[in-house]
Amino acid sequence: MSDWNLMNNDPEKDLSSIGALFETGKIKKMYDIAELYPTKIIKLLGINSERYSVKLADPEKFTVSEVLRMAYIFNIDPNLILNVIQVESEKRIITKISHHKSKNAK
Repeated sequence: MSDWNLMNNDPEKDLSSIGALFETGKIKKMYDIAELYPTKIIKLLGINSERYSVKLADPEKFTVSEVLRMAYIFNIDPNLILNVIQVESEKRIITKISHHKSKNAK
């Protein structure tokens, strides 16, 4: 893991509280943050609300840039967000790979 050197020196307290949830492991799925200051997060990420909901439901769709921006506004290491995305996406990815393996084996 790399060090996150771009910590936000002036974080907004409400968004830092979301960061604390990531740091304490309380966020298990990205959709867990759906009701937490969505308007503010959407504006800072620069995406619309529909797109934000889609990405929370299917976090593989978050771009690297969006994850980095989210980490900056939550004032946390981006790896905390990536770890949640990885755990959430792993089962889906394994299923897709198994499907492609069986399809190509025929």
